[in-house]
Amino acid sequence: MYSRNDRLNALLMVEISIALRCVKDPGLGGLLTVTGVELAPDRKVATVFYSVLGEARQRQSTAQALKRAAPFVRHTMAKRLSLKVIPQVVFKFDETPQRADRVETILNRLTEEGREP
Repeated sequence: MYSRNDRLNALLMVEISIALRCVKDPGLGGLLTVTGVELAPDRKVATVFYSVLGEARQRQSTAQALKRAAPFVRHTMAKRLSLKVIPQVVFKFDETPQRADRVETILNRLTEEGREP
């Protein structure tokens, strides 16, 4: 059985993804993906983890654009959801995809070294 926070995390992830599609900010560059949402125990702050496929410059501009878009995202959620408290939205870059790629590269290199006589 899932706890209320787990269900709210899943709901907020969907709603934030929908709200981000409506953001018309030129700073949103690259491929933006919401990778997860963590709701604080008091349910007043939602930390949204995201990743961006692109260059470092695009990651920086996307981070600034998301910071500007946070009030809009919260307002959009307030219209769509019937929650007692709509959480503040804080965006945080998720480095997991880059770390996973790095580990995969290292494992591939070790595998190829093991094959050579």
